[in-house]
Amino acid sequence: MTILDRLVSGVESAVEQALGVNILDMIVQIAATIILVLIVKKFFWGRITEFLDKRKEIMEKELRDAEKASKEAVELKHTREEELKEIRLKSKDYFDNAKTRGEEERQRLIDHGKKEAEIIINNGHKEIEAERKKAKQELEKEVVQIASLMAEKVIGKKIDESEFQNVTIHKIESSEEL
Repeated sequence: MTILDRLVSGVESAVEQALGVNILDMIVQIAATIILVLIVKKFFWGRITEFLDKRKEIMEKELRDAEKASKEAVELKHTREEELKEIRLKSKDYFDNAKTRGEEERQRLIDHGKKEAEIIINNGHKEIEAERKKAKQELEKEVVQIASLMAEKVIGKKIDESEFQNVTIHKIESSEEL
């Protein structure tokens, strides 16, 4: 055997022991794989790359749409937050206005009540004064009547009440001044 034959047989035995495969089987497998790759490249590679490119475009479009939707969501969130702030400010203003109007109405009612109370008190004072004057006049009349009756009894003659009344009123008024 020549050196080349021995070398080939040594390589075959080493490959067979290391891999557990015959070198001829391995060469056939490599050749079959190369033929399969060439067939796939010739007939199917264009369709596969086209499918992968379309899938890539779809994924990129979905990513762009998702980013756009995310930006819109953030903008919408900010818009809603601003609207919420405005609504809170408006509701605070409404509450403050209502509170102010309530305080004004309360003060108006208090003032109105005080005025009515003053009117009632003044009317009461007037009525009391009128009643006092009326009572004074009635008392004066009764005093005149009693005095005239007493004078009649003492003097024994009938006295005109009108004459006696002028004298009695004058005496009562002078006693009040003291």
